[in-house]
Amino acid sequence: MKRSPLRFLGFTLLVGSAACAPYMNVGVTASESIVSGCEKVGDVAASPSTAPNEVNAALSDAARAKGANYVLVASDGARTGTAYRCSMPKTASR
Repeated sequence: MKRSPLRFLGFTLLVGSAACAPYMNVGVTASESIVSGCEKVGDVAASPSTAPNEVNAALSDAARAKGANYVLVASDGARTGTAYRCSMPKTASR
């Protein structure tokens, strides 16, 4: 069976884009105004065994897995939050 170079290229692009997804920045905030115009994706939580200094990273990872780019928490240090997908602000054209 002969393999097409285009098929290989498509596979390479798919794997490459999936590899970049873990590097999407996810913000953690206690300010509702930041996520007011965003799409609610779902709830996220850090494990009770997560070290206090790693909670925001765990929440970010959970939100990233849902395709979100913000986590709204009740207060700093909270182990649970709500993930939101916010679009990037449009830049003004000159």
